[in-house]
Amino acid sequence: MFCENCGTKLADSARFCPECGAAQGQAAAQVQVAAQPAARSQSRHRPAQPASSSAENLIGFSPKINDPAFAAYKRKSVTWSFLFASILAVIAIIAFPIYGKQSGELDWPQSLYYGMGIGGMFVVIALLQTIKRGLDHTWDGVVEYKDSYREIDRNDSNHTSTTPVYVIKVRKASGGVKKHKWRGITGPYSYYNVGDHVRHHKGFEYYEKYDKSRDSQILCAACLSMNDIHLQSCKRCKCPLLKG
Repeated sequence: MFCENCGTKLADSARFCPECGAAQGQAAAQVQVAAQPAARSQSRHRPAQPASSSAENLIGFSPKINDPAFAAYKRKSVTWSFLFASILAVIAIIAFPIYGKQSGELDWPQSLYYGMGIGGMFVVIALLQTIKRGLDHTWDGVVEYKDSYREIDRNDSNHTSTTPVYVIKVRKASGGVKKHKWRGITGPYSYYNVGDHVRHHKGFEYYEKYDKSRDSQILCAACLSMNDIHLQSCKRCKCPLLKG
C-alpha cells in the first residue's frame, strides 16, 4: 500500500509512514478521534483564521512523483506512441503503392519498398523516444535564462511575417545547460521565472518548482496542463499535482 499523505510505498501492516510520520488506516482514525476533544477545546479560544492559512505546504519537492498514477501514465504514453507509429506505418505502406500506380512515378515493388521504409522510420522514432525516456534521470537545477523574441519568416512570394519564439535555459546542478524553445506557442514558458530552483523528474518533459507558494496555478508533471493551485489532481489526466 502507499502512504495516504506523501505517497511513499509501505508494508501492508504499517500503521505509520516512516517518511512523513502520518498515521495509516485504523491508526489514522484513532488519532483523529483522540484529537477531536482537544481540537474542540482549542477552537473555543482560538480566533478565526482565513481560509488561505490552511493551504497545503507549497515549498519543497513533492514525494507524490512516486504515486503509481505516474508509472501508469508512462506505460500508457509508450503504448500510445507505438500505436500511433504503427498506424502511420500502415498508412505509408498502403499509400505509396497506390500513389505509385496512379501517378506512374513509382513502379511495383519499389513503391512498396518506399512505403515500408517510411513506415519503419515512424516505428524507429517511437523506439528511440522510448529508449531516451528509459535513459533519462532525475536532476536538480536553476532557471538561469528566460526570453522571447520574434523570428522573421520568409516565403516564396517575398512576403515576410514574424513568429514569436520563447526560450528557457536551465542550469543543471551537476553542470551543463538544458535549453527549451517553443515557436508560435508559449508552452510552459510563462510558468517559470529566472532564479527558480527546479527538479526534472525522470521520464517527463517537466520541471517541478521548489517554491510554489506564490503561484496561482500549477503545471501537471505528466500532461503539462495548467491547473488551479488548490486542486489535488490534474483535471485532464487525473495524476496527482506535485505539491504538499
